[in-house]
Order: sequence, then C-alpha cells, then structure tokens
Amino acid sequence: MNSAVAAFQRGDFENARAIAQRVHRDQPRNMQVLQFLGIAQCKAGNPREGLASLQRALRSNPQDSALRLNAAQAALDAGLPAEAEELCRPIASQPQALQVLALAAKARGDVELAATRLEELTRTNPRDGRLLNNYGNALLECGEAERAIEVLATAGSLIPDEAGVWLNLGRALTLAKRFDDAEAVFSRAIATAPQDAQTNFELGQSLYRHGRAAEALIRFSAAARAGRQDAQTLVLIGLCYAALDQKTEAERAYKTALAVEPDSVRAMLALAILYEQGNRLTDLEELEALARRNAPPSDDRAYIEALTLRRRGNLREALDLALASHPATLDTSIRAQFIGQVADQLGEVDLAFASFSEMNEAMAAQPDALRFDGTEQSTVISGRTAAISAPWFAGWNDVEYHDGLPSPAFLTGFLRSGTTLLDTILMGHPDTEVREEEAMVSVLEETGGPIAQLGTLDAEAVSRMRAGYFDEVSRGGTLPDGKLLIDKYPLATLRASYIHRAFPDARFIFALRHPCDVVLSCWMQNFKVTRAMASFLTLENAARMYALTMEHWMRAREVMPLSVHTVRYEDLVQDLEGTMRPLLDFLGLDWTDDVLDHQRTAANRGYIRTPSYAQVTERIYTRSKGRWEAYRPYLEPILPILEPWIERFGYEPL
Repeated sequence: MNSAVAAFQRGDFENARAIAQRVHRDQPRNMQVLQFLGIAQCKAGNPREGLASLQRALRSNPQDSALRLNAAQAALDAGLPAEAEELCRPIASQPQALQVLALAAKARGDVELAATRLEELTRTNPRDGRLLNNYGNALLECGEAERAIEVLATAGSLIPDEAGVWLNLGRALTLAKRFDDAEAVFSRAIATAPQDAQTNFELGQSLYRHGRAAEALIRFSAAARAGRQDAQTLVLIGLCYAALDQKTEAERAYKTALAVEPDSVRAMLALAILYEQGNRLTDLEELEALARRNAPPSDDRAYIEALTLRRRGNLREALDLALASHPATLDTSIRAQFIGQVADQLGEVDLAFASFSEMNEAMAAQPDALRFDGTEQSTVISGRTAAISAPWFAGWNDVEYHDGLPSPAFLTGFLRSGTTLLDTILMGHPDTEVREEEAMVSVLEETGGPIAQLGTLDAEAVSRMRAGYFDEVSRGGTLPDGKLLIDKYPLATLRASYIHRAFPDARFIFALRHPCDVVLSCWMQNFKVTRAMASFLTLENAARMYALTMEHWMRAREVMPLSVHTVRYEDLVQDLEGTMRPLLDFLGLDWTDDVLDHQRTAANRGYIRTPSYAQVTERIYTRSKGRWEAYRPYLEPILPILEPWIERFGYEPL
C-alpha cells in the first residue's frame, strides 16, 4: 500500500489503482484498502467502477462522512446526479456535501436550485474564490448576469491567477451586453493563461462579435493549435476569413471542419452561404445533397435547402421552409434578411417589411453597431460640404505633375443605385479594367489631408496623392496597358474634391436611381456595420444620409468643373443598348455588343462582393424599378426628406 500511495501522490493513478487492486484481492475485508481503491479508480478515469468500490466500503461504515462524500463525488463524475444527492442527504448540513448537492442539481438541469445551494454556502465562506466562481457561474446559467458579474468580480479579486474566473466573468459581461468590458476581461484571461485553448477561443468569439475578424482569427488559430480542433472552432476560423474577404481560405476551413466532423451541419451551412454568395450554384446543390445524406433533419439543414430552392426559382417553397426553421447556428439578421428578400420577390410587402425591420433591429444590437447612433456619418458629410465653396476652389494652387499616367474614370452615385449592374456591363468591354470597391479613393483622402486644405497642396503633394492611388491599384494586380481603369466606388461622390485635385481630367459616371428605391434598398441590406453603414439601420437615418450625400455631390459639381455622365437606372434596365452607347462615347470607348451580355460577364467574374451578387447574374429585369411604391405607407415619414431630390433629379413628383 505504501507503493500505491506513492504512485497516487505523484499522479500515477493507473499504477496506484493496479497496486491497490492486488492488495484488495489479498485483503478483501480491509475497508481502508477498498476505499483507497475506489478513489484510485475514479482518478484513473473510471468513476463508475470507483463508485461501486466506495459503496461497498460505505455499507460497512455508513457513518463515515468523508467516505460518503467521496462516493457522492464519484456518482457525480459518473453522470449519476440523483445518486449523488441520495448519498449526500444524510450529511446535507456539511458545507462539502452542500457543494456536491449544488453540482448535482446543476447536472440535473436545475440551475436555480444549484444557485440557491451555492448562495447558502457563500454566506459562511465569503472569501472562498473557487466557491464564488461556482456560484457566479450558476447565476450566469440562470440568466442573472448582473448578480453573476458582481460575484465573479469578487472571485477574481480573491483568485486573480485563475483564468476560469475571468472566462466566466467575460461570459457574464457578454450576456449583459457590456461587450467592451467583456473583451477586456477575456484579454485578462489570456494574460493569465496565454496557451489555454478555451481562453483563446472565448476571446476570439468576443473579438469576432466586435467585428475585429483579423484579431479573432489569431485567437481561434491559437485555440486550434492548443488542441481545440473541433468543427465549431474551424467554422469560426472560416467565418473570420470570409469577413476578411479571403474566400478561398474560408472555404478551406469549412471543408476541414467537415473532414473533422462529416455531419457538422454548421460547417455545411457556412459553406452553403459561401457558395450561394459566389453564385456557385452547382456546388450549392451538391452540398445540399451531401447534407441530406450526412446530417439528420434540422433547421440548419432546412435553411440550406431554402437557399437552393430560392436560387432554383422555387420562391414559395423557399419562403415556407425558411419561416418554419430557426437555425441555431445562423445569425438572426441573416435569416430575417433572407425571408424579407423572398417575401419581397413574392410581393408580400408586410411580411417583407417586418422581416427587414427584424434584421435591422438584430444588427443594431450587435457590439460593433452599439458604438454608433446612426447619425455620425451625416455629421461628417455636413462638415465636409460646408468646406466646399467657390472662394475655396478659386484659391487652389495650380500644379503640374509628370508621371504620364492616364486618369481613371470613376463610377459613383450612391449604394444600391445600380452600380454593380453597371460595372458588370462595363467589365464586358475588352478595353476596360474595372476595379470594384477597392481602397484607391480612400488613399487619395488619406494622402491629401483635410478637405479644407486641398487647395494649398503643391505639386509634390499632389504627386504623392497620385502615386499613393496607383500603388493601391497595383495591390489588386497589374493594370493592363491600354485599358481604361474604371474605379467603381459608390460613395466616391463624397470624395469628388480629392479626385478632382489628383485627376482634374477624370470622368465621373454618376449612377442615378429613384431616391426612394435607393433608400429602401439600402435599408434592406445586411451591411457590415461601420460608421457610414450604421446610417442604414433606420429609414430616417438612411434618408438623411442620402440627402446630405446628394447635397455634397451637387455642391461639388457647382463649384468644380467635373466631367460627369449620368446613367439613370430606370433607363438602363429599360433600354440597355440605348443607355450604354452614349456612356461608351463619353468614356472614349468603341461600341461592342459584348457589353450587352452581362450575364456571361457576371458568371466569369466569380465572387461579387456587393449585395447585388445574385441579381447581376440574372437577365436584366424591371421588377426593382419603382419598387418603393408598394412600400409607400411605410415610407411616408421619410418622403419629406427625399422629395426635394425626387424633383431635382426629374422623377415624377410625389
């Protein structure tokens, strides 16, 4: 037995169990040996076997409370909470027994009883950090986030080196929607246990909720290296890659998750969304068939089927299936948008509006959205517009540059004004190189500085703006010789001054669409929330941002000699060739019938990063023309904001 005890003390529980087993065979009536054997069996990973040994010992000495506690703990470890409670009942007044009873209640799913029992313990042990951690965790499972935060914060002050306490506190803060505080606490947990898989995983989730995908990716990858290589972690790695627009890496992560867990419907759902957004309809259908074979029926699988049905044109079936399913692994806003889009296509206006409202409410509650009230971008635009005036432009320095590089053309307007359809059509021309929503225009502003000081820039500063722009162009690939660069960036309307400073001979293609259709469509999109995109979470803020953007654009056109050609969306979908011929003349491009086959161009371009990815692969349709009229009762409050622009742009007065 001395050898068995020595093995146990150094953590060699299997050897301790084997030695004790031999001793027990020699001394079957020795209850101390039997008790030691039971504990060793539990520690060696066989709590049911250990429980049987401890219960035999307990029958010989039922008054031994320590033995009874060991047996109760063994029952708990064996997944027998009711038996653990029965064993503890005779000694329920003892603190250790009360703690086992609390854990047993939790194991049975009665978290309220568990919290009550732990609360009773904390009254007599208010400085026991581990006990407070268990109590706080029980409160958290009861949904009592604020009380859990208070208890867990105290536990953290008592045992600051326990990463598990900070993890629980971070979860409580997240439940209370105190996301910034949660992130700080998760970071403290990482500082305590930098290599711990679960700690890295939890911090990764917090960062991902904040829209910080690059940082979250680092943490999820660390969790995987530390041993957490389950499908959930791999899917989250894929979602981070997708958020960073690295679709190939995202697809690889999802497929790795399926290799680890072939029936992971969460991985299948993430991959299905990726395929659908990339217009990879054959892959989507094959994945749906795989889900039917490998995964049992579930709401997640049903959503994959709904995605496929919609792309096949079976809208009613897709809508009914989506309404009947609530995928546990799918963001609420994504499901709500899907239902809204299909209902809109079917003309079910009330359902569509309710679904888009649900989508925006869900988006507004996310951590990255809580930083904004939706008016920040409008304030920025107003300040920028105030800086533009005739005297301001008259004071611009005359500059010369000698880089010999031709000016791009800029496709701008406002989001959801038909810019994706138009850039796809222009991609079909053999003499164009269309870049879609890359960072070149942003670089002009970063290099140029405050708008009020644009006129003071000298030739060297303007040359730096141009060089920075073309450096950014090169990041997206080499610009082919002899091709016209068309820079598609809808909100370049707000940077027209910077463009004119760097490229005074630049041509602007202004995509115009009925203001009500534009605002409604922006509100219907599930944009990643930024300072600007937060404006689209309510119709009123969206309408104000539209009006202020148009005011800025028209002020810029009045003050500066911009070369602009307007393409009206309603004309484009009604008469494609008649609209494109004058545009190509404006751009100095020869006519080619290639621009008329935009479906072929869309199919060849692969992944489309804008919300119009599905529409541009269809034949040109007019169903979105005047769509807002069906929603007019819902838009009445914002019509006074948009009415001046409806009239100014020549649309039929309200």
